[in-house]
Amino acid sequence: MTASQINLISKVRSLKIMFTAAECDMIPPEVKILVQNMTRELVDTMHKSSIFYVEGKQIWRTTVYVEMEEGDGAKKKRRFISARTKSELYDKLYEFYIGPGTLRDIHDKWTEQRRQENLAPKTLKREKQRWDKYIAGSNLEKKRIDEIDNFAIEAYIRDIILRHTVTVKELKEIMFLFRGTFKYAFRHKFISVNPMQNVEVNTTGCAPAKKKVIESRIYLSDEITAMQHQIDMELENIPKNTTALAIRFLFLSGIRVGECVALCKNDFDFERKTVHIQRMEQEDENGRREIVEHTKKKSETGDRIVAIGQAGIDLINQVLAINKQYGFHDEDYIFLGEKGRRIHIRAIDNRIRKLCRRANILPEKSAHDIRRTVATTLYRNTHDIELVRLFLGHSDVSTTWSYIVLIDQKEEDDKRVVDALSCLSTPSSTSGRKVIDFPTSEATRHKNGSATGTEASDMSASGAEGATGATAVQQNQENEKPGNPHSCWISGA
Repeated sequence: MTASQINLISKVRSLKIMFTAAECDMIPPEVKILVQNMTRELVDTMHKSSIFYVEGKQIWRTTVYVEMEEGDGAKKKRRFISARTKSELYDKLYEFYIGPGTLRDIHDKWTEQRRQENLAPKTLKREKQRWDKYIAGSNLEKKRIDEIDNFAIEAYIRDIILRHTVTVKELKEIMFLFRGTFKYAFRHKFISVNPMQNVEVNTTGCAPAKKKVIESRIYLSDEITAMQHQIDMELENIPKNTTALAIRFLFLSGIRVGECVALCKNDFDFERKTVHIQRMEQEDENGRREIVEHTKKKSETGDRIVAIGQAGIDLINQVLAINKQYGFHDEDYIFLGEKGRRIHIRAIDNRIRKLCRRANILPEKSAHDIRRTVATTLYRNTHDIELVRLFLGHSDVSTTWSYIVLIDQKEEDDKRVVDALSCLSTPSSTSGRKVIDFPTSEATRHKNGSATGTEASDMSASGAEGATGATAVQQNQENEKPGNPHSCWISGA
């Protein structure tokens, strides 16, 4: 296929998408004519058979050749295509030669739509990396989307599980790419049935998720103290660099590092002691960083007001004083570097790693671990998960729960287990062995010839209390033997 054909195919497909997205009466007649002419031009470059009109049947007809697998090789079989109008015939020929597009074509269009909807470039970049790793270059990607059924998708997913070490979470992200692409194709009428509705995937072969050590996800008490000490040392050595104060502000506010570097003076309400989070730094698909309006504005909690108290106001006043002392000014931004320019996310990340090494916090922790630390501390002191959710700016409380790390919870649970099972390890009064006496059922007592409660009472009345001490000790020893069915005997400590 030539470059001019590929370019023409792209144009025709784009126009046909516009047809399906808009009402017919909204499409200008000249656009319809343009699409018809472009479709004819494209088909004429690919279709070699003659197109003729059958007078008797009043239809337009032509011949195409379909490859059929027969025996050891593939043979071409002739097939007639007909329509009532020449334009309709060209549309059928277009579908025969071009179709709605390959899986890759539709995926690219879906991605472009999401880009126009202002989806975060970071998210699009991650999805592209995932597509390139697992799907790009495959036969499935090159296949026409209307020729892909649920069995082909299931087979491909099984192959991914076999060839790659993927966790269930990673597999769900891959499935999201398939679902989004086929949903887009179905909504724009490229396919009449969405095969993803019938896809069934067995995740048994997936790799287990690597569990992070919970202590590595937040800053422990001694680590917070060490970090604050290193921040003080940093301010003494480089008093005009407010990056260290930005890190301290993260511990105080729990905001995202991208939100922190985008803060301006007019975001702060010095009377109410709050800060308005409305912008953030983000990276586009080319790696360039820029300040944008908050990408989570669609969420009621993305663009939000955060209480920072007097401690937060004092810190910001300290930053403003430093900027004024050294004559730093970069629009209205608060946190500026040594050269008086706005600091970036990378500057804070690098400084945190440096402070962690100095504080002997290894492995090094991140700015996002600070956010988890704040979330955990707030929840421990309030036990109000909804308050934490709103404070962090999450739209889903399940996301908030993933930020809560209760290190001492396991210790408390372990203690409860030990206390609950302590009766199983209590030494008997007569030996060092551990004995647990379980109640004997009435049926077992009858079987062993034991006396019932009434009989025992009668025996007691007839002088059973006269048994010698030696006999009682002997009976106790018999009861302690491992073979006794009425006792559970545990050897050892």
